[in-house]
Amino acid sequence: MTTVAEVPVPGQPLEEVDTVGRRQRIGVLLLIVADMAFVGALIFSYFYLRGLNTSGSWLTKDASTAPIWIGWVIAAVLVVSTWVLRQGLAGVKEGKQARLANAVGIALLLVLGDAVVQVIQLVSFSFKPDANAYASSIYTLAGANLFHLLLTALLGIGLWNRSRLGKYSVADPWQVEIVTIWWTWIALAAVAGAITTSFIASPNIGG
Repeated sequence: MTTVAEVPVPGQPLEEVDTVGRRQRIGVLLLIVADMAFVGALIFSYFYLRGLNTSGSWLTKDASTAPIWIGWVIAAVLVVSTWVLRQGLAGVKEGKQARLANAVGIALLLVLGDAVVQVIQLVSFSFKPDANAYASSIYTLAGANLFHLLLTALLGIGLWNRSRLGKYSVADPWQVEIVTIWWTWIALAAVAGAITTSFIASPNIGG
């Protein structure tokens, strides 16, 4: 009886591309679930401190607040960048490599622009993090959003570089799809943050 051993070919995956892709997608979805818990905790803390307003510590007397519109601009740009990236994903599934590379490049530039705006907001707040409960909450939410943007930008750089080199195809668009899933979540998180920070005044005036 003869036993035949299969020798792996360099550069050739040991498993089917779709099998590996589905596994990686599950991993990213689990990461998003964990990040959802983190973002949810920040949003809960914001509304909890705002509603409790112990001894008027949510917004101390004569305290300034951050402009609401900035958060909405950041969120809107992220939504647009996600839409652009999804056009690129549709393109690679149709075999249009140039469309993918262009879409990723535009989406990446939008995210980098968002990150710059977020940094400017953080350094230009007219209050310090320890000014009151509102200040500490808004700094934390803005910092978390900046972390999301920078991480997404790193993913975007890698995706853009590989897409311009033609590393993705109709048969293997998994990395593009997985990054798009993450990108979509970051846009949703930014919208949730913008909605949250639109509520400033505490309903518990007496504290």
